[in-house]
Amino acid sequence: MKRLLILAPRLPYPVVGGDRLRLYHLCRVLSARYQLTLLSLCDSEDEMVMSLPDDGVFHRVERMYLPRWRSWLRSALALSGRTPLQVAYYRHKGLRKRALELMPEHEGVLAHLIRVGDMIKDAPGAKFLEMTDAISLNYERIRSTRVSKNDLRAWIYSFEVNRLRVYEEAIVDHFDHSFLVSDIDRRHLFGSRPERLSRVSVVSNGVALETLPYQFDTGGRDIVFIGNMLSLQNFDAATYMSSEVLPLIRRTRTDVRLRLIGRIRPNQAVQLSSFDGVDVSGEVADVAVAARGGAVGVCPLRLGAGVQNKVLEYMALGLPTVTTTIGLEGFDALHERDLMVADQTEALATAILKVLNDRNFAELIAINARQYVEAKHSWTAMLAPMIKIIDARLSLQHGS
Repeated sequence: MKRLLILAPRLPYPVVGGDRLRLYHLCRVLSARYQLTLLSLCDSEDEMVMSLPDDGVFHRVERMYLPRWRSWLRSALALSGRTPLQVAYYRHKGLRKRALELMPEHEGVLAHLIRVGDMIKDAPGAKFLEMTDAISLNYERIRSTRVSKNDLRAWIYSFEVNRLRVYEEAIVDHFDHSFLVSDIDRRHLFGSRPERLSRVSVVSNGVALETLPYQFDTGGRDIVFIGNMLSLQNFDAATYMSSEVLPLIRRTRTDVRLRLIGRIRPNQAVQLSSFDGVDVSGEVADVAVAARGGAVGVCPLRLGAGVQNKVLEYMALGLPTVTTTIGLEGFDALHERDLMVADQTEALATAILKVLNDRNFAELIAINARQYVEAKHSWTAMLAPMIKIIDARLSLQHGS
């Protein structure tokens, strides 16, 4: 069995959040064909010693500690240069040194995100870059809106966007092949550079159907929002839903409440809980259990880029889904067949009310949505093109 080194900016455990979820399932599928070594940074001493599940994904795991103070210092020192803060934040001499030591023992290496891809971009051997999203597209969208003008992160993103895009466009030249989740991201970065476009493939997100049972509830009445609200994009969406969309719905449906499920800071939880009809669950052990009895899943994103796992989770769970256009990027699900799409505040409220009030229609799109994810978004099916590309490159390199 060929050996593949996985280089990650943080542990994929526990398997929560979009980037950890994608990395974990990517490695789970890869482990059927390769013996995997995980070399990962940790930003806390607890992560350095936490027990890892005996799930058979990794043959070996090595961890290196990167204190947050050091990351902030490196980012501050990078302000006057051209290196993106995304990259400077994760730079670690020890990780680079260990990666270079391990690479000759493996047939290839897969770097998860540009954050650590930078450390091995000039090293010899077969190298692959899992970019996930075009981060600069996300930042450009945030810069173009006044929604988050008072958030420090929005200022940082505005400062970072130009140098980050230049970096994202150039780094693929150093890898045998790179991967993004959406063709929108791919065209955004490389649409005018066909020589680079050919070196980057779209590998969308999947969904772990075995952990997300179909559970449409005819009598459901709550609105469910799932998301890591530590991110600016999700917190903005949760705030928008709580303060602007939900009040329109509760004018006629006072029984309807909004459940916010996902990681959140205590002060943000207090802020969102203060809105009428909002319940904040925080991080939960089982999303399916937390969402049980819900009537509709919402993705009211106004900022962001890439594929939204929450939409796939709603569709798998049988939660009729209402999303903005941004939340639909990377999917070919259809409006009024598999889900509902609306972008303006009143239109979102109207779409949600239709799903709440017409449960026959709601069940129809829930059934269609589940069939859609079963047919098109299993992790094995989604990752097959990536496996094929990696297999071909490693076979070519080793003549087998």
